Amino acid sequence: MREEIVNLIKLQEIDRKISAIDKAKEEFPESLREAEQALAQKKKEYEALENEIEELQFKRRKFEEELEQEYQRLKKSQTRLMEVKAQREYQALLKEIEEIKKANKQREEELLQMMERIEALNKEKEKLQEEIAALEKRVAEEREKYEARRAELDKEREVIWREREAIAAKIPANLLKRYEFVKSRRNGVAVVPVNDAICDGCHMNIPPQLYNELQRDDRVYECPICQRIIFFKKAYADILPEEETPEEAH
Repeated sequence: MREEIVNLIKLQEIDRKISAIDKAKEEFPESLREAEQALAQKKKEYEALENEIEELQFKRRKFEEELEQEYQRLKKSQTRLMEVKAQREYQALLKEIEEIKKANKQREEELLQMMERIEALNKEKEKLQEEIAALEKRVAEEREKYEARRAELDKEREVIWREREAIAAKIPANLLKRYEFVKSRRNGVAVVPVNDAICDGCHMNIPPQLYNELQRDDRVYECPICQRIIFFKKAYADILPEEETPEEAH
């Protein structure tokens, strides 16, 4: 019976290693997460900047069209001024010309401010493009490291899995099936030691009679509370991991 318990203990330890590897594979590195978040933020800023530039360009073209129309209107008014003979009409045209010139000057100033703003935004856009390129490179490097680490873990898992198959082959089919069943329902931990009549799986006291029987090590026992396979810890101390941290589940 000792051989079966030993193999179950070894299988449980191997499964813990496999579980740790699987968990490590799914953990997203903080450095990669931060780089991707920074990249997403910069791309968002870039998109907002492009939209602002596009709106200003549209507004600038509209201003230029209106200004050109006003230039033509001014030109016509100035031409008419040369042809007018009536004093009252002449004065009215002069006033109209001054108003057009004043309005055009204001439009020109607004147009100039708009063009300066567009120029400033384009410089900011170039800077953002450089920052995005740098972040894309950083993300690519971090992802490459992440994928390389996952590949290492896959190789490690493959080696451990072969060890698992070798150990599992030594365990009777009905006992292995029982182990797998309990493991699937107890957070991956199906085999735990008992020390001083306390189950290391659920941390509850087992009945005194069961504790006495367990020390005889004549068959496979289970905890009446958590249904995990149990064994007398002192009898297998030589093969237990130095630091055993079983999952707690009730």
